[in-house]
Amino acid sequence: MARLVRFAFALMAMLVPSKLSFASDELLARVPAAANAVAWVNVEGLFNSKIGVKQTWGRRYYTDFASGLVAFPPTVQTAVLAAKIDAESISAEWELGLVRLKQPFAMKKLAERESATLEKLEGLPFVASERKACFIELRPQTLAVTNHQNRQDVARWLRDSRGREQPVVSDYLREALTGPDAKGQYRLALDLQDVLHFDEVKLRLQNSTVLKNEKLDFDALAKLITSVRGLQIHVDVTEKIEGSVQIDFADEIAAYAPLLPKLALAAFEKNGVSIDELPAARVRLGTKSLTFESSISEISLRRIISFIQPSVGHLDDGSHSSESSPKSAEQAASRRFYGMIQMQLSDLEKQARKAKDYTSSAHWFETAAKKISQLPSRDVDPELLNCSASVSTKLRAIARSLRGVPLDVGALQFEKKQQAYVYPNNYYVSTPWTNYAVSYGAGYAYAQNRVEYRNNFAEIEAKQAKVIADAEKDRQKIWDMIIDETSVIRSRLSQKYETEF
Repeated sequence: MARLVRFAFALMAMLVPSKLSFASDELLARVPAAANAVAWVNVEGLFNSKIGVKQTWGRRYYTDFASGLVAFPPTVQTAVLAAKIDAESISAEWELGLVRLKQPFAMKKLAERESATLEKLEGLPFVASERKACFIELRPQTLAVTNHQNRQDVARWLRDSRGREQPVVSDYLREALTGPDAKGQYRLALDLQDVLHFDEVKLRLQNSTVLKNEKLDFDALAKLITSVRGLQIHVDVTEKIEGSVQIDFADEIAAYAPLLPKLALAAFEKNGVSIDELPAARVRLGTKSLTFESSISEISLRRIISFIQPSVGHLDDGSHSSESSPKSAEQAASRRFYGMIQMQLSDLEKQARKAKDYTSSAHWFETAAKKISQLPSRDVDPELLNCSASVSTKLRAIARSLRGVPLDVGALQFEKKQQAYVYPNNYYVSTPWTNYAVSYGAGYAYAQNRVEYRNNFAEIEAKQAKVIADAEKDRQKIWDMIIDETSVIRSRLSQKYETEF
C-alpha cells in the first residue's frame, strides 16, 4: 500500500506543472523592485529531463561546454535571474543572478580564481572580480551574482532586501512566474507596461510595411499596442523542448487579432529576438493575449536562456574536474574556452546576417561580447583570457558603431601591445543584400536602399544610417582583427599544449 501511495504522488508530480519552491520564492523576494525582466530556471529539472539525460547536458557542461546548452554548472539547483532592461537599446543596465546550490560553495577559491580579495559586505562574504561581476554568499548554498553594479549599489540592495519575505517586483512579473498558468523549467517575464509612447507607435504603424495598403484606424491600433502589459516565455522540457511566447495587453485584441501576429514578428525581428521557429509557430489568440507555440531546438533554447545571463557560470568550484594534473586541467579548460569563443563568433555571424537594421545588429554584437566576457575562466590559459577580453572590447566597439558612435580603430589596434601577429588568409563574406545598398562584411553592416517615410523622422534616421554606413570599412577592420587574434591564439595554444585547438 505504501508503495502504491508513493507511486501515486510521483505520478501527480509528473502531471502537475512545477511550481516555485519555497527556496525559489525566497530568491524572488530578493529581486529589486526596479527589475523589469525576471526569469526562473529549474536547472536541476532541465538536466534531469528526458532529453537532458539523453543528450547528457550536465556532463557536456564539463566535457564540451561549446556544444553545451545551459550556462549553469550542474551544482546549481534553482536560479532566479533579474535585470533592468533599457527599452530603447534592448540592453541590460544591470543583471542579478540568485542561485540555490546543491552543496556548499568555496568563496575563497572563487576569490583566488578571480585574482580578487575575499571581503565582507554588509557582513556577507563578497568578491568583486575584474569582469565587473560581484559575488555574494547570502547564506550557505545560496549565492548572488550581479553585473554592472558598483559596490555601493550592491550594499544598498543587500540592506533593502535583507529579511524580505514577499516579492516586490511588479504584479505582472509575479503573476507570469508564479500564476496558475506558469509552467515549464524555464520561465521569463518582461514587464512592458508604460514603455511605449502613443505618438511614436502610431508613426511606426503608419510607416510599417506590414500594414501597407491596410485601411485602419491607426489611433485605435496604437492605443491597443501601447496597452501592452508584457511578454512571457515558457519552456517545458521533456523528451522534446516545447516553447511559448505570449504577449499580454490590457485591452481586448479581437478587432486587430489578424494583424497582431505579423506585427509581433516584425517587432521581434527589429529588436534582435531570434527564435528560428517563431514564424512557423502555432498562434493562439486569447481575449487580451497573443501566444506563439512551437517545439524548439537546443540552439533556440540556448538563445532564450541567454536573454538574462549574469556570470553564474563562474559558480563552479572545480569539484567535478576529472583532470589529474594542473597542466591537463588548464589544457582541457582552455580548449573548452576557445571553443566557446568560436561558437559565439559563429552564432553572431549567423544572427547578424539575418538582422534587417542597425539596432538588431548592435544588439547581437553586444550580446556576444557579454557572453564571451562572462565565460567561466577557471584553469584557462592567461593568454587566452587576455585574447577573450580583447575580443569582447572589439565586439562592443562594433556595437557602438552600429548605434552611431564613431570608431577609434587606432585605439583598438593598440590593444595588441606590439605583439607579433602572423596574419593568416582571412575568410569573410561580402555578398550584397538585394534590398540594401551597402554590402556587408562578416554580416554586420546594413543601410536601407530607400526610405518611404514622409516626415523628418525618416530624414533623421537616414542621416544616422549614413553615419553608420560610412563606418562599415572600419567595422570590417575590427572584425578582421578579431579573426586574426583568435587564429593566432589558436596556433600558440596548439603549440604550447601539443594538441590541436
